[in-house]
Amino acid sequence: MDLFATLFGGLGLFFTGVKLIGRNLQHMAGRRFRAVLGRATGNPVLAAVAGTLLGTLTQSTNAATFIVINLITAGAIGVRRALPLVAWSNLGTSVLVLLAVLDLRLAVLYLLGVTGIGYYLDLDKSARYRHALGALLGLGTLFLGLSLLKSGAAPLRDVEWVQAAVRFAASSEALLLLVGAAVTMVAQSSATVSMLAVTMAGAGLIGEAETIMVVLGANLGSGLTTFLMAGNLAGTPRQLGIFQALFKALAVALLLPVFLVEELYALPLLRHVIDDSVSGLTLRVAWVFLACQIVPAILLLPFYGPVARLLDRLSPPSRGEVLARPRFLYDQALMDAESALELVEKEQARLVRHLPDYLDGVRDDRVGGASVPCAELHAATRAVARAIDAFQTELLDGAMARPGLERGMRLQSRQDVFVSLADSVHELATLIDGAPDGAGADHRLTRALVESLHALLDTLADTVDAPDPADVDLLIALASDRSELMERTRATLLRTDAPSSAAARQALFAQTALFERIVWLIRRFALLLRPAGTDGTEPSLAMEATADEMGSP
Repeated sequence: MDLFATLFGGLGLFFTGVKLIGRNLQHMAGRRFRAVLGRATGNPVLAAVAGTLLGTLTQSTNAATFIVINLITAGAIGVRRALPLVAWSNLGTSVLVLLAVLDLRLAVLYLLGVTGIGYYLDLDKSARYRHALGALLGLGTLFLGLSLLKSGAAPLRDVEWVQAAVRFAASSEALLLLVGAAVTMVAQSSATVSMLAVTMAGAGLIGEAETIMVVLGANLGSGLTTFLMAGNLAGTPRQLGIFQALFKALAVALLLPVFLVEELYALPLLRHVIDDSVSGLTLRVAWVFLACQIVPAILLLPFYGPVARLLDRLSPPSRGEVLARPRFLYDQALMDAESALELVEKEQARLVRHLPDYLDGVRDDRVGGASVPCAELHAATRAVARAIDAFQTELLDGAMARPGLERGMRLQSRQDVFVSLADSVHELATLIDGAPDGAGADHRLTRALVESLHALLDTLADTVDAPDPADVDLLIALASDRSELMERTRATLLRTDAPSSAAARQALFAQTALFERIVWLIRRFALLLRPAGTDGTEPSLAMEATADEMGSP
């Protein structure tokens, strides 16, 4: 019973340490670290270093892969430049496996003592030290758990049923691979399973050959886990899940035949080299795990371009994903303020051009619905809008002449109005799509509202593309105050064409209110298309005036 308690407690401390390390280190790898990753991908050596650092900080290839997916989704890097980060992050996860073979009992006790003092001094409440202290606690807990596992596993060598189970597992390399893969899919980390395998080998439970098979199986399980976790993704993000699975499979495909041939025919191959170079069973197995990460990363160096093209065919980017990437903005443009402002205008015009598409799914002449679902289109629009906001913030923070600054603030005002406009159109389309019977897209009033709004948005897009003063004035007239018209429409609806259910009537009233707000926002945007100072608002106060007027139409 004492033996079981020791093993169970050691396993609990081990997994607690793994979670604490990963969670706290990922918090330390914040926005600035992600920016460093994005810049490092332009150089192969820096990409390898950054990827290794990412794996070291996360201690999970799954976590590292999804961090890189977020970078791609945000438009910070492309797939071709992201692949080395994912490949070399696997090397970073080897750190704990290599440390697990060392006798760190005294170091762990000192580490836990220092961590305890830090908690006593309330350093865990400091934003600066909290996550570093948590990571140190996780490290100490992990190695304390490993120490308990080692001491508890040693007596198991003499237990008969354990010997029988080990003999059964060792009778088949395929079974050992499956065991390693299955446990990894539960533990969500090949490094975690490999550390446990190294610990069992150090306790004499399994031999070197059996441990190597478990480590190779853990690599397969890790790749399969990432692939399955990326199964709910589509397009470019899914490509990295496929790549991680292919990377792990490549490691096993390269090393498994070498180890099997070496075992069957006693040829002096890779394992022979490791055995001659490294002393100690546990350290040799740790180096096998290291080889699984570094060999495919090196072999893939010349092939990232073809691999990226293959992944693009296996999981092509969706139209919504393409729309979510800024087309005109790039960091180097910030060096020239005038050019940067031109790019912001082009990016805004591109977003406005997609506003009529929000209504495709609720229009009479739709054929099979919208080409891009409204929710996906709106998510893409908001992603680009955030990129524009970040670009403009950095641009306005720099040194600019007064005319450029006033133009930039006016563009920011237009951006604020656009975001509200896009949100409102999306809300209207969603409201119509989910309306109860009698208030949906087939209702006469709803059809009129949708077609009228679609025409207005089309006119707005054409005007933004080429803001001729006469066209701007026409758009302002078309989007003039319609509050009286809306009131008459609501009154008529109540008298003649009101649906029977209260829910349907409420939905129609909500549609008219949203329509009124959208028309007012279109007019507000049109006023900001006029040359500075001709809309009755001082250009330097454009943003403040817009904010004041956004309270209600």
